[in-house]
Amino acid sequence: MFEENILASIDEALKFINKYGVVTLFPIKKHAFPSLYKATKGVRHEKFDNAWTWADKLAQNKQIHYGKLIQKQVTLVSLEIFPYFYKIYSQTPLNEDAKKIHDYLEKHRATFTSDLRKNLGLEGKENKQRFANAIDQLQIAFAIAIVSREQTPKMMCTYDLMERWMPKQLLKTAQKTETSTAKEKIIKKLFENKVIANPSEAKNVLGKSFFES
Repeated sequence: MFEENILASIDEALKFINKYGVVTLFPIKKHAFPSLYKATKGVRHEKFDNAWTWADKLAQNKQIHYGKLIQKQVTLVSLEIFPYFYKIYSQTPLNEDAKKIHDYLEKHRATFTSDLRKNLGLEGKENKQRFANAIDQLQIAFAIAIVSREQTPKMMCTYDLMERWMPKQLLKTAQKTETSTAKEKIIKKLFENKVIANPSEAKNVLGKSFFES
C-alpha cells in the first residue's frame, strides 16, 4: 500500500514524485500504483485542487514532466527518470493529426489549445475527439510538453515541443542512453519502490508498447 493523506505542500509533492520516479495524478483502476491525489492530505475537493495545482506548478517550473502515459492517465515523471521514458517513447510514430500539431508548434512555438484547433481546422464538436486523440498520441510519444494550463473545467493548455521546453541536458542524457538500459532503469526504480513485486510485473503496469519500443 502506498502512502495516503501525507502530502501537505508542493515541496512534499516533489519529494514524493522524486522518490517513486513516476506516479499517476489519480489512482488507476485495477492497478496498485502511487498516486499524487491519494497521497495528498484533505477531503476530496481539497485533494483534487492541490494535486492539480502542484502538478501544474512543478511542470511549469521544469521540476517534473507530466502528460498522458501510464495506462493513458496523467502521469508525473521525475527529472531523474524523464530521460529514460523519453528515450523509449520519443520515436513513437505519429498519425496525420498529431504530425500537423507537431509541425505547427515547430513553426509557431508555444500555442494555446483553442488556437491550435482553430488554425489547424480542428474546431467544433465533431473534431474534439480527433484533436484529443492527437494530443494524447503526442504526449505518449514525449513530443510535446504542457507549458501551462488554464484552471477552468475545460482544461485548456498551452503546448510546446518537448525538445524546446525541457532542459537540454536531460535530452542529451536520453541520447547517450541505450534503449535497453533505459528500460532497465525504469523497471529497477519501480521494483525498488515496491510498485511492482518483480520485474516481470512491469508489463502489466507499463503496457506492451513499453517493451515493443
